[in-house]
This record gives sequence, C-alpha cells and structure tokens, in this order.
Amino acid sequence: MKRRVLFRRLVACVTLLVMLSATEQVSASDPLRLNENFRLLELTSYMRPVDGGGHVFAVQNGGTEELSLILHHLPQNDLAIALGLQSAAPPLLRLFSSDDREFSGRPGATEKLRFTVPIGEVQSFFLPPLTPADVAPQLYLWSPEALAAYENSRQTFHSTVLLLLSLLFLLAIGVAAIRRSRRAVYALVMAGGVLVLLGSLWMRDILPEGEGFAFLLVNRLDAIRIALAVGALMSVLAHLNLVVKQIINRNYWTRVIIFSDVILLTFAVFWLWQVYAPDFAGLLSVELSHIALAMTCATALLGAVFVPDRRR
Repeated sequence: MKRRVLFRRLVACVTLLVMLSATEQVSASDPLRLNENFRLLELTSYMRPVDGGGHVFAVQNGGTEELSLILHHLPQNDLAIALGLQSAAPPLLRLFSSDDREFSGRPGATEKLRFTVPIGEVQSFFLPPLTPADVAPQLYLWSPEALAAYENSRQTFHSTVLLLLSLLFLLAIGVAAIRRSRRAVYALVMAGGVLVLLGSLWMRDILPEGEGFAFLLVNRLDAIRIALAVGALMSVLAHLNLVVKQIINRNYWTRVIIFSDVILLTFAVFWLWQVYAPDFAGLLSVELSHIALAMTCATALLGAVFVPDRRR
C-alpha cells in the first residue's frame, strides 16, 4: 500500500516538473500574490496551458499565515443535464502542487476544491484536463469566508423567491375559485409546473445536507423533466384555447400570454447562452435564466390574481 502511494506521488511530481519545464510561458516568475485579505479572483485568465494537456498557475503567499483557498467553477446546469445535453457526472477537480502535494475535490461537491499555500512560499499548481477537448475551464479562486458568504446569499435569494411565488400561488388559487375562471386554472397549472421546476433547479442550494432530503436530491432530475413537461403542455393549451375558442376576457388573456412569452423567450436565450458559454456573465451566468423563469411564473400567477370578474 505504501509503495503504491509513493509511486503515485512520484509520478505526479515527475509529470508536473516535465510539464512546467516543457513551456516557457508557464513559470513561477509571475505568480498571484495573495494574502489573508484576499476574497475573490477570476482565475481562468491567469492559467496557462501546458504541452501534454492541463493548465498551471502559480500562487505566492504574501501573508503572515497559511493561505487557505478554494478553487471553484460555476454550478452545473441541471436543466441541460436533465435534457441530456451535458454530462451528469462532471470530473472531480484535482490539483498537484510543486511541493508534491495532491488535492482532490469531494464526490458530493464536484465544483469545489480546497487547497493551501504555506507562509511565504511560491507554489505552482497543475490542473489535469477536465474535458477531452482540454479547453480552459472557467474557474474562480475564493477565500473560504467569501465563498461561504456568497453561497449564503444565493440560498437566501432562492428561498425568498420561492416563498414569495408560493404565497402568490396560494392567493391565485383563492382568486380563481372566487372568479370561477377556467383560464385562471390553466395559468395556475402552468405556473405550478414552473414553480416546481424552479424548486428542483435550486434544490441543492436550499435543502440542507442530510439523509432526510436524500430522496429529493437524488430524484431532482426526474422532477425537472416532469415539471418542464407540465409547464410546456399548459402553455401550449393556453395558446390553443386563445386561438381556437371564443373565450371570456380575450384581450386580457392575450396580454398575459404575450408578456409570458416574452419573458419565457428571455429565459430560453439566457439558458442556451449558458449551455454554449457557461461563463458569459461571470457569477450571474447561472442566475439570469433562473430569474427569467421566476418572472415567467410570477406573470402567469399575476394573470390569475387580476383576472376580471366574469359578471362584469
């Protein structure tokens, strides 16, 4: 067992040294000088490719204590994974340092990797290829405190949006029952599908880790597919009803559907953009399509809430 560990370390060290010496543009002469006040840095532009695959970067600890850093890439696009456009199991992040250390991410958190730089040292880090094409990955460098604050903010934002949409959904149910509007029920079912879709996309952010929620987390992709199908079906039915049938309050529902279609088109643009360019808007890349989806849900619910009385 010890021989296997020593052999792996030796191979990693030799590989790193060969790759560092194989190209002149990768060196420790221009490292990132960081200290304990560091919070966030977009790392991709500071990484250099090496012959044979992979990328390297260098960090200098300019502080007075050991520097703890987190390598992080944007969360997965769960909707693209549910539709089979992206892999459901991205490779784990791994780093090999110039002092023969190896860092590896946890299986349950594939987008994060924590590593350290000793006091006053300059170290180079080798990142093995993450994809067969070996394109430069979109990575960010965080301090643990800054990343924790960012994740807490995202969790608060997602929970608040879902809570407000849920309250609006309950209000819309009451109004639809009082108004006895069949089209309001269509809008409710569509909005309900979109609400479940949003909850499934944000599930990993808002649910605490633990066995009690393991079933939901494991089956979130199925929930995404079902919710997407329900929302799309009700949207098609709403358009067909508007075109084929003579309905009450036609002008009102026409405006509601047009507003919903515009926002839904915005969601589709942002989502497709993220599929082909995951880092097109930095840290907001993941959120823009979700915000548009939340606005689509809110538009349908507001249409049900403000539906005119049939007796008028």
